[in-house]
Amino acid sequence: MTSKGFRRVMVLCLWIVLAFMYIPIIAIIGMSFNATSYGRFPYVFTLDWYKTLFSTSNLLPAALFSLRFALYVTIAAVILGTLCSFGLQYFAPKAAKRFNFVLQLPIIIPWLVTAISLLLLFSFVGAGRGYVTMFFGNLIVVLPYVVLLVNGRFEEMDRTPESAARLLGASSTRVFFDITLPAIFPGMMAGGIMAMIMCFNNFVIQYYLVPVGANTLPTLVFTRIRSGYQADLNALSAIIVLAAIILVIVISKLGFSAGSLFGMGGGSGPKKKGD
Repeated sequence: MTSKGFRRVMVLCLWIVLAFMYIPIIAIIGMSFNATSYGRFPYVFTLDWYKTLFSTSNLLPAALFSLRFALYVTIAAVILGTLCSFGLQYFAPKAAKRFNFVLQLPIIIPWLVTAISLLLLFSFVGAGRGYVTMFFGNLIVVLPYVVLLVNGRFEEMDRTPESAARLLGASSTRVFFDITLPAIFPGMMAGGIMAMIMCFNNFVIQYYLVPVGANTLPTLVFTRIRSGYQADLNALSAIIVLAAIILVIVISKLGFSAGSLFGMGGGSGPKKKGD
């Protein structure tokens, strides 16, 4: 195969992957405006499913609850994850690597195993299923991702300004807030985004730890699909996709890229004008 033919095949593969990723999303947005409950043809445009979503559907309250819950978990995960990553900097390199490996174990362990283990543990101590146990369960799952991303930012940053500031008499608190925090902020933001998304979508942990009679969005969707699919779920999905697009645009306007946030491009923070 010639070099030109190889490039065409690679471009074709790229378009196939993009189609595989985005056609289902486009389809569910389109079907949210279809009058037929199950997305059948002929296509009849309607806004009835959005009216149902904002009037009688129980999906929107569950989505708002899941959003608030994920926000609380994210705040706790970012604070604890940043403190853990900061503490790792004072370990010897070998000890830090070992401790970091221990912190990352929950990423490797399947969530199903983690959920069952937590349910057994909380039941053994008398806590059972509840909002507090569900909070800690989700926190355990998302915390390693925050530590991983923030610690990666620590490893990439130049520590010389910190040493210079201390030599000039700056306190440890001022060094942290004036030098360290701005340098690791992209990692904190990336960890927060990752934690928010994973907690919002974490059906397995929430299914095993959610209080009896309560519902998060993932558990409610699971229940409703089992009892009968309704197209107001399409409307909610379209709104969530729109919110995700707006979030990406806002982050981009602030000057952050995927590389600067997730450490894929070696960026150290927001892009400056003219970069």
